[in-house]
Amino acid sequence: MNLDNVEFFNVGAQETIPGLGKHGLTRIPRNIREKLNARARIMGQDAAGCEVRFVSDAPLVDLHLAGIRHDDGDETLQVRILRGNHLMRTVQLQPGRQHVFRLAPPPVFQNRTEMIRQAGGFAPTVWRVAMNSGSRICVNGIDPHGHAIRPPTPDETPALKWLAYGSSITHSSLDGYPHVAAGLLRAQVLNKGLSGSCQYEPELVDWLIDDCDWELATLEMGVNMLGFFTPEQFEVRAAYAIKRFAGTGKPVLVTDIFPHRQTMDYNTRPDDITSQRDQAFRKIVRRLVDECGAPYLRMVPGAVILDDFTGLSADLLHPSAFGHAIMGANLAREIRKMPGIITTDNGAKAKRLEDTAPRVNIAD
Repeated sequence: MNLDNVEFFNVGAQETIPGLGKHGLTRIPRNIREKLNARARIMGQDAAGCEVRFVSDAPLVDLHLAGIRHDDGDETLQVRILRGNHLMRTVQLQPGRQHVFRLAPPPVFQNRTEMIRQAGGFAPTVWRVAMNSGSRICVNGIDPHGHAIRPPTPDETPALKWLAYGSSITHSSLDGYPHVAAGLLRAQVLNKGLSGSCQYEPELVDWLIDDCDWELATLEMGVNMLGFFTPEQFEVRAAYAIKRFAGTGKPVLVTDIFPHRQTMDYNTRPDDITSQRDQAFRKIVRRLVDECGAPYLRMVPGAVILDDFTGLSADLLHPSAFGHAIMGANLAREIRKMPGIITTDNGAKAKRLEDTAPRVNIAD
């Protein structure tokens, strides 16, 4: 029902979810997920940050949705409805049930100036249905009741498409630090974070580079590999990812592990193997970026992004809402400093190296 006339953003594939529908939004397609670690195969199905976008002059639009949780729990699923840059309402889905939500354009948007578009990068005529983390969502139909419907044009969306890959901290939620930073940058973020399962498999790295549409990438490296990889094993995967991303000629920002409970500065047990690996992984990331020498590649320590330890929740690992806000603001600041990133009042843009510029040979 009109699903050919909308944009699916941050959606790697649409897959059937038995009992819910054929248009299940998944961030990473099955053929790639099945080459990843066991948890990533589940997390890659999560609809975190997926959006359905469309433009219609219809006075009423019916939105048909259904969803399930990853943990098969009873907690409701959250979907946000935005018009342009502005949140209209948050709807709750009962797992396993079909829902119909009736949308009407906000009356206060009538006779507003173009300033409401310039405030955040999306045209005020764009409907955005944004999925939160922790769920699989099916979009079963969008009914404008006979009125025209179309996907937004490029000039109706932010200029910068940003790919964010990392752990649960990146996976986060619609209030997580990548989405905070994207709002500040007037950018749109493809959130490919994998909670508890960010292990930089080469097959996933290749898919992110070859099959995803982005102009800027941020790579959060290491924390999910502390318990499974030696420093030598970590270096193999990190080196492949850094060289492949650097070889695109696009701006790439790499962060090492954010401060956490087993960072050596906060651990009274210097013999702790995880703390020792944490230190080793950080040194490896910095060295690999330095050795790569790519002009649009930059490394920013995780402690620069999370520069206030009180931004962590009581598990001393995951940021609180306050922590995500700090990290989003700091990351946006660092992205603005990136070679290859141009910032204007209307948002960030990216430029690529000229074809004659040196590239990184991943076989080195």
